[in-house]
Parts: sequence; C-alpha cells; structure tokens
Amino acid sequence: MIIKYSVRLGSFFLNSTLKRVRSFSQSEDRMQVFTQKKNPITGSTEWDVQHEDYDYHQEIARSAFADMLHDTERNKKYYRALQLAIEKMHKDGRKANVLDIGTGTGLLSIMAARCGADSITACEAFKPMAECCAKILACNGVADKITLIPKRSTEMTVGENGDMKEKANILVTEVFDTELIGEGALSTFSHAHKYLLEKDCIVVPDSAVIYVQVVECPTMQKWNKLNDLADEELENVLRTPQKMKDCAGSAAVHDIQLSQLPRQAFRELSEQIPVFYYDWSGRTPIDMKRTVKQQFAVTNTGRAQMVFMWWELNMDTEGKICLSCAPWWTHTDADVASERPQDTIPWRDHWMQAVYYFPQELTLKKDTEVTLISCQDEYSLWFYLEDEKSKYKNYKRPICECGVHMALSRTHVSYLNDGRRSKKFLSQLRQEIGKESVVLDLNGSSFMGLAAAKFGAKQVYIYETLNLNVGILIDYINENSLNNVTIVPNIDDSIVTQVTNVISDPNFSNALLPWENLKMAYILYKYNSKLRSDVSITPEGCELWGMPVEFQDLHKIRIPLDKCEGIDMTTFDNLVESSRIISDADIEPQPLWEYPCKSRGLPRKLLEIDMRVLQPTYATNDIHPIL
Repeated sequence: MIIKYSVRLGSFFLNSTLKRVRSFSQSEDRMQVFTQKKNPITGSTEWDVQHEDYDYHQEIARSAFADMLHDTERNKKYYRALQLAIEKMHKDGRKANVLDIGTGTGLLSIMAARCGADSITACEAFKPMAECCAKILACNGVADKITLIPKRSTEMTVGENGDMKEKANILVTEVFDTELIGEGALSTFSHAHKYLLEKDCIVVPDSAVIYVQVVECPTMQKWNKLNDLADEELENVLRTPQKMKDCAGSAAVHDIQLSQLPRQAFRELSEQIPVFYYDWSGRTPIDMKRTVKQQFAVTNTGRAQMVFMWWELNMDTEGKICLSCAPWWTHTDADVASERPQDTIPWRDHWMQAVYYFPQELTLKKDTEVTLISCQDEYSLWFYLEDEKSKYKNYKRPICECGVHMALSRTHVSYLNDGRRSKKFLSQLRQEIGKESVVLDLNGSSFMGLAAAKFGAKQVYIYETLNLNVGILIDYINENSLNNVTIVPNIDDSIVTQVTNVISDPNFSNALLPWENLKMAYILYKYNSKLRSDVSITPEGCELWGMPVEFQDLHKIRIPLDKCEGIDMTTFDNLVESSRIISDADIEPQPLWEYPCKSRGLPRKLLEIDMRVLQPTYATNDIHPIL
C-alpha cells in the first residue's frame, strides 16, 4: 500500500460554498466554477476550482440511496407485497392500476410490471433521477409499460388531460426515514388518498407502528447534556451552569445504530410500547398532529433519561409480511443465542433506530406505573414522562434555551463528558499552572482554559470566534465566579509576548475530520516567533494514524448495485459514481463504533507533529504492506 499524505498548515476546506465565480478553462472545452469555501484551520475563506455542474452533481451524489437498494429484506418484502396486491385485484376481476410515488430508480415500478400490473404510473420530482429512471426502464425493457411523470405527487392531476387518465387502485411508495414521517409521509399519503387513489385501494405498505422503550443509558445521556468538568480521581473542577442542566434540549432526532450499543450500557425501564399506529390504506384518516398518553408498568428501577425508538411496516393487508427496524434485542428474527446477535438481523443505514431525550430525567421504581406522553406533528416526534409528582403544563416541542444544543454537536458534547480525557488533561494542567501563569487557550470549546483559571492562573486568554461558543463560556465564567479570564476574538502581540502557557484541547467544535483539528498547529506556527522561548505548550505534539479495514456493512453506502432483485441498475451506478467523483471528497467522517469491521493490516503512523518545532509543510510517501 502506498500512503501519500501531505499537510500544509492552512490548506483544508469545508464544503460550505459562500460564493461562486465562473471562468473558462483553456485546457478543457468547458467552464469551471470557483467556489469560495471556509477553511476550518485558518478560519479564512479560500477559492477552490470545481466542475461547472458541481452543484448538479453534488445534488445527485447526496440523493444516492444505494445502501437502501442493497437492503435485500426491504426489496423482497416490497416485491412480495406488490405481487399479493396485484393478484388480489385480478382475483376480484379488476385491473391492477399502480401508482409509484417517489420512484427513484424505478425499482418498485419494474417490480409491479413483472408482477403483471395492467398500468403503472411512476412519479419522481428530482429531475436528474427521473432522467436516470427513464434510462433504467428502457434498459430493462419496461419503458412501454410504465408512464414516468417528472413531478411531485402533490402536483399530479387525474382526468382526460391529466397526468393519470384514472385514479390508481394500488399505491406503492417508500417515503420513510428513520423517524418514519420525517420525509413528509403523512401529507404524501393524505394527498394521494384524496386526489389520486380509489376509495378501496390497496397500499404497499398497508400500515406502520412506531415503538419506543424507556431506558436509562448514561452513555447516551453524555451526548445530550454537559456534566460538571471532573473525573474519577480529581475533585470537581468546573460547575455546569444550572440553565444548561435544566434545558429541555433539542427535539432533533438522534439517529443511531442501536444494535451496536453494548447491552450493558443501558437498562430497560419498560417493555416495548407501541405509541403511534398509521393506517396508510385510507380506511382511517391520517392525523397531522396528535398527543397520546399511555400508562405503563416500570420493569426496572432506574433513571428514565430517554426513549429508544424504531418502527415496523405491515406490508400487506393481512399483516403477514412485516418489515422491522427494531434493534436486535426486540427483533423477532434475531438469533439471541449467537455470539453477536446484532449481526443476525438485516443491516440498513437509511432506516436506523433513534433516541429521543426526555426534557428532564425522572427516577422510576420497579412495578410502579407512570405516564408516557408521545407527541407528533407532521414531520417529527418528541416525548415526555410524568408520574404523580411531576407534571408538565404543556407538551410543546423542546427547544434549546441554553445555547449548548445549538452550538455543539452531540459528538462534541460526548467528547467533553469523557472523564478519561478530562483526567489526562486536568492532571497535566495541575502540574503546569502556577500563580504567575499567563495562559492562552486556543480552543474555547474545550473548557480547559476555564480549568486553568480555576487552578489559579494569573490570567487566561481564551481565543474564540464563534458567538454561540462565547455565550457558553460567559455562562461558565459567571457560574464559577472566574475573574481572571478574557475571551478574545483575535490574538495580538500584546497577548502573545506575555504568555507562559499555550494550551489547546485538539478537538475543535467545528472540525469534522481529524486533521481539521490542526488549527492549533496553524495558530502556533503563525505566532511562534513571538512566543517566549520557555513557553509551555500542552499538548506537545500529535500523531495521525491509519489502518486498512474491511467493513461488515458500511461499504454498502458506496459500492455499485449492478443488479437489484434481477433488475439492471448499472445506469444508476454510473450516474452516482460519476457525480461522486466530481463532487465528493475522498475521505468522509463516520462514527466507526457503529459499523463493525475487521483489520486488514497493522496500524501505521501517517503523520507526527511536534508543536514545539513546527514546519510549514508535512508530507509522507511511504510504502507499507497491507497484510
């Protein structure tokens, strides 16, 4: 394996286009687009040359749902349910007129054609995908059997001069996300029944149920609220402001591969509870907004911190075909006796499980009864929990009022709550900081500058340019009565020349990829000549490591389909791959703990930086054997 790696302090880009300028490339007979992007290391904006149709290709790449098409269980159960629906219509002496909403590649429409549907209308609003779909239909020899409408279903009309000559009596659609309703499923089904479908139609899927389970999970709670800054051996260093502890947090769904969460990491406080039932068939009206109260028996004593959520689709009218997104411990197909039962259920990344945090924790006792309040609007869900002593005046959608849930990602909150990290950093600070120390903290989102102030530093300067982060720092300063801290949006010579200690927890709140945290090295290099010769730098250096792995499933989000249920999808593969080459970065961040893999080589050090002796450029061009 040849590893080529180079770093120039200040050469990395984030995909946040601010400005576009067109120019003509003399070397190629096409236009080029210059996009102005923000550099996460320097904070400045820089020009990047892109393909003329960069936005177009980026939109295609982002709309790719290849991992969904790799979902064999999903495909087979849609196929079988469609077959049953068409057979039922024919058995009743009726034509099977199918409507496929959001057809994408046309997969479900082609399935309907192969099942003998009499007429098929497919709609797809995203123009590039509609064009791709038309080619796929032709490639598979069904273009004459399927009418493709490049519109949203809500824009379609029925009648002699409409998009459909008559209403359909079978609807097949996949307009679901991890929350089930987040892609507008409620309005899509409601409109279709009102304008596009016959009264006694068959819908695939027929219905859905959302399930939740009340749990105590300190691991996940660390992703939600900031704890006091401390660790197992040191005394409490920084108190978290009360407003942050009391904040209801964000109602935004936390989608996650729950089956990869260690079983010992949480305690079940309830059985699985069906909270919402959705009748897609049209037999009962669809509620766009509702609140449901349910009493349940507590199964274990513990602190109710959140609910785990998943859903199931009943694919056919008789309820014989069920597609479940349940985690392994409640999944009917899981082999619980297996060494890794989570590997015995279907894997999917387009529909995961979700976590919803309660606005406040509630201590529950086994065998008592409490009330779960489940709330739904057109696109989202949220939950409350009540007992006899704790009641809420209303059940409004939680909104962050402390700033943390708006400024910091859940990953960063979890990082700040990592006691092992805190122990190492705080122990070092205790050794370094004295009464005459003048500290410059290069990362205001880590709180280590505040810890240095608490340890008795003469003066602490915290470099922070993000307004939301500044607000959080001010709240911490007030809560902990710190009068030796100054937050600065710029670093000038008057500060640099008096600094005795430079600190920076190398995990910035706006960094996505590991090397984007080299912001610390960039700033140090910029001011290195003006720092005192005896300045203390913490940390003194950093290393970047890499290891080749074979993923168990994650690769499915990128590998070509070729064929899906015997249907040729090479046109889709070519479209997505060509767009990814133009618009996507070579490396992307992933929460790797959620995606099992096997090592296919030894870990290798790719880069080492000594913060005390910085160079303008770092590069490697090494050959390492993979096996």
